[in-house]
Amino acid sequence: SAAGQAGMALVTTGGTGGQLIARPGEAPLPNCLARLIQNKHQVVVDALPYIDKEYDNPHYRQAVDKMVEEEMENFSPEDYISSLPPIPPISIPEGTALRAEYDKMMQDEGYKFNEFDMARYECHAPQGKDAADPEKWREAIRTAQAHHELTTARGYNSDMLAQHGSNAWRAYNSGLEDLNHVYKFENDQMKVRVVEINRKRMADQLTMENKIRRLSERYQLAVAKNMRIEAECVRLEKELGISNEENTASESS
Repeated sequence: SAAGQAGMALVTTGGTGGQLIARPGEAPLPNCLARLIQNKHQVVVDALPYIDKEYDNPHYRQAVDKMVEEEMENFSPEDYISSLPPIPPISIPEGTALRAEYDKMMQDEGYKFNEFDMARYECHAPQGKDAADPEKWREAIRTAQAHHELTTARGYNSDMLAQHGSNAWRAYNSGLEDLNHVYKFENDQMKVRVVEINRKRMADQLTMENKIRRLSERYQLAVAKNMRIEAECVRLEKELGISNEENTASESS
């Protein structure tokens, strides 16, 4: 990213045609990250947070924040799920009511689910003209019998809940507590590992800090020396050029 290019060491992939080359002693990148970088020719921020202190400088921080804001204005999110497999088709057995309703829904774009029918849960005696219809009375009796069975079943369930519900909930809560202890232990172990990794990173970086500083100084001295040599070469080339011109002019005269 643009912000990562300010005062941080970067590993680019554009120079190798998008192919990542791991440096000696470094673990390879995860496949998802490597694929993202290879496809988009992006950069991997390879910084040393315990050594690099450029961001603490207000001037650098202001420059980096400005670059981040500019990048966010032009940022377009990637399609992060394009590499995932497609959603498997829905498998509903043929000839079932659910399959028929599903096919109807897929064929009709304006399909709407029917409202929940509460009439079958109502129990009323026939009224008016229906009071003289035997079929209406038989239907009302069937509805009353269904309500009676439902009420009886609810009563049984209530009795069973009163007798066994508390023990069942205690067992369920005990299982949840055991599961919570397991997750808490794993979380604590992970926190310990994170702390150990951060401490090791800090120790490794601080141990190499002096070596990195010395190498950086040697590099800067070598660059300055090369610049002085190059300047001296340019000066000598100019002197030799003037001498050659004077010798040519003296010989011709």
